[in-house]
Amino acid sequence: MKTLLSVAATLAIALSSCCNKNCNTADAVPDNGVSQNNNEVVRLNVFYTLNDVATADAMKAIADSLVTASRTDQGCITYDMFESTTTPGQYIIIETWQNDSLLTIHSRAPHFEKYVPMLQELGSMSTQRFTIPE
Repeated sequence: MKTLLSVAATLAIALSSCCNKNCNTADAVPDNGVSQNNNEVVRLNVFYTLNDVATADAMKAIADSLVTASRTDQGCITYDMFESTTTPGQYIIIETWQNDSLLTIHSRAPHFEKYVPMLQELGSMSTQRFTIPE
């Protein structure tokens, strides 16, 4: 699936998208989930683990639909899913949003409300959230 890349490429892509915004990764700081400034770029790292690797093909089809639709959302800077090359069933979704308000709108979008629960049925998610001052 074209939206799934190796985790080894994750850092390079994350850094390149940050550098394209003329920011420094050292400026990225974990936050408590609420941006204090709507001028801050928001980066999410969503760690995803399949409950059963036998469902990988179904999960990838759902994830591809989510990624494709989310990339068209207003404020989306990057949205990709990467597959571990060393641990079967391990993935990471990396999202970057122009600001917290646009991320909130995305999280209420019909495609988000449709596909995220489907992914949650097949696996577990945990999220790291960072803000990058503009």
